[in-house]
Order: sequence, then structure tokens, then C-alpha cells
Amino acid sequence: MAGPQTVWGIDVGKCALKAVKLRIGADKSVEAVAADYVEHAKILTQADADPEALWSAALEKFLSRNDISNDKVVVSVPGQQTLARFSKLPPLDKKEMKKKLPDLVRYEADQQIPFDMDEVVWDYQVFEAPDSPDIEVGIFAIKRELIRHHLQHFTDAGIEPASVQAAPLAIYNGMQFDGALDKGAVVLVDIGTENTDLLVATNDDLWTRTINVGGNAFTEALVKSFKLSFNKAETLKRTAASSKYARQIFQAMRPVFADLVQELQRSIGFYSATHRDVDLEQMIGLGSAFKLPGLQKYIQQNLQLEIQRLKTFSKINLPETKEGGSDQAGSFAVAYGLALQGLGQAKVTSTLLPPEIATQVVWRKKRPYFAAAAACLLLAGGVVMFRGSSDKSTLEADKGTSVNVSYDRAPEVIANPPQAPPREFGQTILSAARAFKNKYNELRTQGSEERKKIETVEALLRDRALWPRIVAVVHNTLPAEAKTIRDAENVKAYIAAVKGTPRGEREQVFIDSFTSEYLENVDAPQIADEWMLGDQRPVPAKAGQPRRGFLLTMRCRTPNRLGGTFVVREFANKLQDTGRQPEQGFFFDRIGVVEAKEERSSGGGGRDRSRGGRGQRGWDRDRRGNPPPDSPTRQDESLDPLLGESTAGDRTFEVVVTVVLQDYVPEDQANAQGPGQN
Repeated sequence: MAGPQTVWGIDVGKCALKAVKLRIGADKSVEAVAADYVEHAKILTQADADPEALWSAALEKFLSRNDISNDKVVVSVPGQQTLARFSKLPPLDKKEMKKKLPDLVRYEADQQIPFDMDEVVWDYQVFEAPDSPDIEVGIFAIKRELIRHHLQHFTDAGIEPASVQAAPLAIYNGMQFDGALDKGAVVLVDIGTENTDLLVATNDDLWTRTINVGGNAFTEALVKSFKLSFNKAETLKRTAASSKYARQIFQAMRPVFADLVQELQRSIGFYSATHRDVDLEQMIGLGSAFKLPGLQKYIQQNLQLEIQRLKTFSKINLPETKEGGSDQAGSFAVAYGLALQGLGQAKVTSTLLPPEIATQVVWRKKRPYFAAAAACLLLAGGVVMFRGSSDKSTLEADKGTSVNVSYDRAPEVIANPPQAPPREFGQTILSAARAFKNKYNELRTQGSEERKKIETVEALLRDRALWPRIVAVVHNTLPAEAKTIRDAENVKAYIAAVKGTPRGEREQVFIDSFTSEYLENVDAPQIADEWMLGDQRPVPAKAGQPRRGFLLTMRCRTPNRLGGTFVVREFANKLQDTGRQPEQGFFFDRIGVVEAKEERSSGGGGRDRSRGGRGQRGWDRDRRGNPPPDSPTRQDESLDPLLGESTAGDRTFEVVVTVVLQDYVPEDQANAQGPGQN
């Protein structure tokens, strides 16, 4: 009799391979059978590393130490490679849910996933609270080429995954099963090598975001502070807790601590603003980075949350590994959640395994059963083939002469079919049909040159009236001047009115440059966006139908001390409203805002790279937004040509807009038309 099902959860990260093997015990509880930790010889993102070779070496070492031939395997994919979106659905009873839910989710996926649906692998998960009528659905997706490349490593090693899960969702499955969420909402923070996965989770739902700060950022800080090689800095970071220079190491890494806390505050603040009924009081830290001296205390002081570093699991006894250490649970949280999903013990059951690969796995397992069936079919087919061959010989023996019908005779043949044996009758009708088809093709090719000339003339006139309207929309969206400035009667009065407001408080956005690029498929380019424009919903294109349009790039400058926050709030977000009006022949779809790279000369003064007015670097401003007179860059910085003021504190951003050359259809009308009808 076969033993209980065992499942391996395998998480291959940038630093190491972590794996956990679970099974259901005799008392129906989950048991940990084995665990393994294979550290890469180099971090995969190091400049001199060969990621493909390091992947292969880690899997080869894992397979040499563990026999997985009779085990099920579930693997992870990094959170930064996946897309997670959450949407609330209208309340449905159980009968309606079973019938309507797939169509509703498909419609939401079309709205939320900014790629052609044929380019992604996606799945969903329904979240329902027992005491709430609300239904929330989580939609998870990954680009098809990314997941295929990711799985190729396992295929090359002879490993056939039964399921694929995003690392943040695997963490949620592990922590939810382990009871960490029983007391209410918990913030889960997993600091990886390059990125940090943040989850806000309860037993009934979750919210997740990936932050672009990871363990490598701490290592790079040590490289710069102590002039070390990357490898030596990495070693120093890992031994920092026991080093006599722990204080100096903490000070060197403090700027990265601040960046991480800033991003955590920003994400938690966004969640709290959209979930006002949820109280956040506890954070659980995962990953080896939480062993860094001072990090846990620094985060706790700044976020005012109780923080616990995950050291052990409560539901299983994780076997200790040589490389993983004794308090290793935080490093195995992803692998734990993966194995639980393979055992059917996980809350989130979605999978990002491409359907065609899943089908191949199922068919390979059923191959022995099909072999016997194939033999029976082959025998039966031989009988059918023999009968077909016999009938064909009979028809060939009865074959008459071929029939050719000209186009002139074809109408008469169709109107008055000949009285003839069946085979000759069929050949006559078929020949008449061919005559009609040949004549149709001949007529179809006539006038092709004239049509090309007409299309060329149309192309020259196309869209010529759109540009004044596009420019007018952009101009009308810029923040309006104050009334005192608009009422100025001359230049002197205008300058006095402008200077009446400190430069850092002026609600002004200047467009320094404006470029456009015509694209046959305006949905193809990626739009970078550092400033989280809120609930921006792109208008989806019909599947397989590219949309023509323009890619606008505007280099904008603002003296307002809020910087990017002001540009997003007063210009970029409003572009979407003014640029989405019916019957104007175009609409603004996706909008991205990034801080522009510095282009001034060495005499042009520096520029603050911080985000959204959260502090200035360099000299301080006076109350009018200008640097002090004794600033070292005061004498050679850039000046406003009209006002004579320093522009060194101005912030420059690139606002990128995709303009779709179609009439905009409001959302309520689009919903009435049905999915994909915009």
C-alpha cells in the first residue's frame, strides 16, 4: 500500500535555495519530514555571477541530497515578477456566484491587467469574511515568457512542478495556517536580496506590494562607506550582530534603513486610507536581513508597531539545516507555504503554472493507461483502413473523365444541373464553382493601384486636426495662475504679483519640453511610474486589436516644495479627467510620472532627489523658498530669466502619456456594452 502523500515546497531565491518537505501524519496533522538550504556560491545579481550556472548548481546539489522521485513539487516565483490586484465584487448568493463569478472575474482581469491576456498566465482567489456580505477577489498574473524561463531551470534539472505560486502568497498561506493571523490584521515584511515583499493580512483577506529595497542595498551601503569589495561587505553584513564594529556598521546602513521605513510608511499609509476599519498593531519580520543590528528597533520606533522576528513555526517542527541556522523559520516561510498548498492545506489555491504545462504533466502521468488504449485503437483502425482502401478502389474503378466548365457556361450549369451519374454530377458542379471563384479573384485584383493612391491621400490628412486639441487639453490642465497674477496690467506688476508668494509655495508647473512619438500599438511600451497615481484604471483594448496613438513625453518643472506630489496631484491626475472626454477623437490612457535625471552643468546647482516633499538635501531654503546668501552654489546656480530668482530648488519630472486615437467611451457605457467592447 502506498504511503502518505509527501510534498516539497522549493523556493529558489537570489541568495539560496530553500526547501521544505511536508506530509499529513496519522493524526491528520501536518508533519515536517525534511528541510534543505543550499546557498549559492555567489548572489545571483552580482556583476560577475552566472545566474544560469548557479541555478543549475543549486538544484543539482539539492537533488544529490534528496530523493524527490515519489514526491509532489510546488515552486515559487518572485513577487516582483508578478502582478497582484484586488477588487470588490457585488454581493452574490451561492447560486449566482457559481454561475456568474467566472465571467465577472474575467471582466475584472481585463480591466486590471495592463497586458494582452494572451501574454500572461493568470488566476484568481475569492476572499470572503464570514460576517460580511462583501466579496473580494484577488487577481494574480505573470508574463508568459517570464514564467516559462523560470520553469525551464526546473525542467532542465528533471523536476516537474505540480503548481507555481507567487512568493508573497506562499508567505500568506504559511502564516495563515501557522496561526499568526488569528489575533487580527498583521503586517508581514519579507526582506529579500533585491526587494521586500510587504503583506497586510488577516485570516480572511490580504493586500500585498513589492518594495524595491532589499538586502543588497545594505551591502552596497557598506561598500561605499568602508571601501570594501562586494563579497567582503556581504560578509561584514552577515556578521554585524557579533562584530565589535556593530555601531559603525549600523551608522553606515542607516540611510538604507530610512529608505526602507519610508517605503513601508507609504505603503501602510495607503492601505490604512483604503481600509479604515482595520487596526494595524503588529508586524512580523521575515528574512535574514532582520538579524541586522538595530534594524528591528529602528522600524519599530518609526512605524509605532510591535515587531517580532519569525524564529520558529508553531504548527511544525522544522528540521534544522546546517546552512540555515537554528532560528531559520523566517527564511523558510515561502517554502512552508508552498508545501502546504501542495498538501491542500492552504487558504490561497491559485496557481501560475501555465495551463499547457499543467496539461502535459497530467498526460505524462496517464501515459501508461493510454498505451493499452492506443493498441486497441490501432487494431480497430486497421480494420477501418482496410475497408476505406477497398471502397476507394471501387471509386477509382468507376472514375470517369474530368469535367471543365468555363465561366460563361457556369451560370447555366448551376441553374440547370446536368442529368449524370453522381460522380460526374459532382465534378460538373465543382468545376462551375471554381469558374466563379477564379472570376471573383480576377475582379478583386482590379483597381488595387487606385485604392493605394486613395489610402495614401487619406493618410496625409489623417489626424491633422487632433494636435491642436491635444495641446489644448494639456494646456488647460496646467494649474491656473492666482487671480492677483492674472489681473496684473504690465510686466512689473506681474513680477511683483508672482514674487508675493514664496517660490516654494507657488502652484506652478512649467513644461520645458514636449515630444511625441507615433505608434501603431500604443499599448506596447512600458510606462515607468514612481509616484503611484492612485486608482488609475487603463481603458483595456480588445484582445488582438492594437490601438494607434501617440506617446507624449513632457519634461515638467515645478518650484513647489512638494515636488512630485504636487505635479501628480495638480497636473498628472487631472490629465486623465480632461483627456477623457467623449467624441473628441482621442483620449489619454496610461500616465506615468518619474523624476527626471539632472541635465544641468556643474555650475547649475544640485537638485533634491527625495520624493514628494519629504525633506530637502543640501542647503535649507529661506521663508521665500530661496537658498541662503552664503550657499557655496549661490554664485553660479541657474536663475529664473524673468524673476531673477534661483531655480536650484526646482524639481524636474517626466510625465509620459499614451494618447489613444479613438473616441473615449465612459465606464458606465462600457459596462453596459460588456467586457472588451470599448
